[in-house]
Amino acid sequence: MLPIIDRYILREVTKSFLAIMTVLMLIVVSQSYIRILQDAVAGAISNEVMTRLLGLEVLQVLGPVTPPTFFFAILYTLGRMYRDSEMTALAAGGVGLRRIYRAFALVAVPVALVVAWFTLGLVPWVNANKAEIMQQQKEESAELGMAVAGRFNEFSKGGLVFYVEKMSEDKRRMHNVFVQNRQHGKLGLITAAEGYQYTEPDSGDLYLVLTRGHRYEGTPGNNEYSVGDFDKYAILIDRRDQVSDSLPAKAIPTDDLFGSEDLRMRSELEYRFMFPIAVLVFTILSVPLSKSLPREGIYGRLLLALLFYFLFLNLQAVSGNWMVSGITPVWMGRWWVHPLMLLLGGAVMLYKSPRMFRVLRNRLRSRLA
Repeated sequence: MLPIIDRYILREVTKSFLAIMTVLMLIVVSQSYIRILQDAVAGAISNEVMTRLLGLEVLQVLGPVTPPTFFFAILYTLGRMYRDSEMTALAAGGVGLRRIYRAFALVAVPVALVVAWFTLGLVPWVNANKAEIMQQQKEESAELGMAVAGRFNEFSKGGLVFYVEKMSEDKRRMHNVFVQNRQHGKLGLITAAEGYQYTEPDSGDLYLVLTRGHRYEGTPGNNEYSVGDFDKYAILIDRRDQVSDSLPAKAIPTDDLFGSEDLRMRSELEYRFMFPIAVLVFTILSVPLSKSLPREGIYGRLLLALLFYFLFLNLQAVSGNWMVSGITPVWMGRWWVHPLMLLLGGAVMLYKSPRMFRVLRNRLRSRLA
């Protein structure tokens, strides 16, 4: 059984953590849903995969969102306890910072392990599934089977627009087809009695084959047009040999990143380790950052903590670019961000609390003496 003080602190931190996590997840899910809905409206994805993509987005952000949530939960809890003089009462009862850190360590270590599982195992799996879904959507978007009779259908990012009056039941044959496409900067209009999709056996390229029709080619506003009749005419829809099957670095399993000599892969591996370490680093920083006078507002401290975390995110991105470009040595990698945050946090607290600086200076002098 945990002592009463530890249970009280952990209960308050847990309540704050769940409240902040709920708000952040609602914001993230709302933004993700809007982005996915925009892609669906634009035709980049189908309505059937919207729910799957939204679920994957939620799983993807759990790892990056948990460290700041836990950080702000500790700051809010301790700030409220300082404001209500609870920390003063605990200090009078012999509960010092060491005991406070011990209480937070009981939950910070499990949270760091959970975040490590998120970023090392779950997030690469999510990114791999998202890449697979988007690749399938890209391939399906080139399939003429998705065309709808009675309306204009757009393919190849607007490079091909056609209208079908009627389609067969198996959607393999189209009747009375009107097509607009661009080739070599010229606009072409085609009318055909029938059309169907054809896949090149060797390359896998997709073609729209039209039969018994007419083609008009020219430039709008110019009277020079060429008119031709044809029995069979093929239009390239998609080159399948240009599709890359390689996964992006963020979708590669963590086990495959170990031992890699590629700087991008090593940068990705260290990036995944940064979030669980950030839980421990910001737990250490949260206790001194939350210190305030009784009845003093806590929102100023929360703003300072928010600036600290934004600085961490910026350094996180910069460290990856510096590592890949060779500005920082390979042995340093991206690990220097966490010690730098601890030094900055210590410098801020010494500046805000001159008394603490004098105490540390006197202790250092006595030990040297």
